[in-house]
Amino acid sequence: MGDADCDGGVDAIDATLVLQRTAALIPTLPCASLADADGNGAIDSRDAVLILQLVAGLLSTLPP
Repeated sequence: MGDADCDGGVDAIDATLVLQRTAALIPTLPCASLADADGNGAIDSRDAVLILQLVAGLLSTLPP
């Protein structure tokens, strides 16, 4: 979960892509199903926050 760009890892770039998609700056995500970090069926800024928390070590898994 959280790997929005399908590169095999979760990092700040994934959160950035989620935010860009949320703001309609990009049309789609390479791995939209993995971008839904909280598993609620929607991709939004909360997913980006969770991804960043995972990257920072504040969370150990997604969804939390």
